[in-house]
Amino acid sequence: MSYILVGAVALLGVVFGVSATSKLRAGRDFAASLRGLPLLPLRWVRPVAVTLTVSETVLAAGSAVAVVARLARSGGRTFALVVLVAGGLLLLVLTAGIVLAIRRGTGARCACFGAKEQPLGRRHLVRNGLLLLAAVLGLAGISDGRSVQIAGGLVAVCAGALVAVVLIHLDELVELFTSSPVAANTSVRR
Repeated sequence: MSYILVGAVALLGVVFGVSATSKLRAGRDFAASLRGLPLLPLRWVRPVAVTLTVSETVLAAGSAVAVVARLARSGGRTFALVVLVAGGLLLLVLTAGIVLAIRRGTGARCACFGAKEQPLGRRHLVRNGLLLLAAVLGLAGISDGRSVQIAGGLVAVCAGALVAVVLIHLDELVELFTSSPVAANTSVRR
């Protein structure tokens, strides 16, 4: 189970790291994107944007510390526990926001991982659900006292990172597999 713990923490670390980096690059544009969600009073938009970015940055750093400590066999359980619980709670809050935005028909868009904003929809709920599942599986592996071998640990980190990349690019993957071939051929010819 320790390998599942390492993989889950790596997965969340990559997701939160990429998300925080995109928010830092976007600067004020991320806060502006939150204005499209009529879930917050306008005076809270900027502080929430900053808090979210800082939280994701801290979770990404904590994930890195937990993974390195686990691979170095010097513990890391406390960091992993904090990352999994805090990351899970943050994901629950974000998922609740997505549900509210969808139910209210706000037309709000997700600027989670960069400039390309997609309308919030079921795929965002699925992505967050999978991330929550990873946090739960990681928590299930916390109590396993077995040590992690370097080779197996690195495989778990790579597997977590690979799943993270797929989830980060879920919007593009869905678009790729659901776009019509005629539309794709027309855009290529121009």
